[in-house]
Amino acid sequence: MLRLAGIVALFVLAACGQNTARVEPSPSPVIPAGNWNQNLTLTGDLVGQITSIVADQGTQQTFCSGTKVRNGETWSNTFYATVDSSGNEWQLNITVANFRGPGTYTNKDVKMSLQSADNSKAWLNQDDDAVTSQPADKVMFTIDRTMQSGTMDVWLTNAFSGKHGAEHITGTWNCRG
Repeated sequence: MLRLAGIVALFVLAACGQNTARVEPSPSPVIPAGNWNQNLTLTGDLVGQITSIVADQGTQQTFCSGTKVRNGETWSNTFYATVDSSGNEWQLNITVANFRGPGTYTNKDVKMSLQSADNSKAWLNQDDDAVTSQPADKVMFTIDRTMQSGTMDVWLTNAFSGKHGAEHITGTWNCRG
């Protein structure tokens, strides 16, 4: 009897055009776009202003750990930007080892580099150099409570000449992640 009822139901559904299950798309989660606007001033070997990033293309991909990182892990931010009217693109890499949440990090925790797309020019922060008695490059890098913005006041060494303090970056940064 139940079998007969099932067969009748199948015929009724088929007659109504309901022979296949109707699948509704599930709503996609809304992901905030975030803010990649920058307000960074560069002085020294490379002079200019970074106000925004350039779009990802090929292997040139922007990344920010943002809120995904946990205490004790590595927080990082990499983006590409133009600095001056030349239109040349520059890569800025920031890595915070042993992330401890929002706060201020110094040269002991932060590694930063700025380099041209063709790697012909580069600057990075250096630790104390016992051989030449050069002090570490000064780094003050803050991450606010959103873990997606903050400030920086960073001195970098020219990677080719070895000149300490050859590049100075100050201002506010933003990312999404």
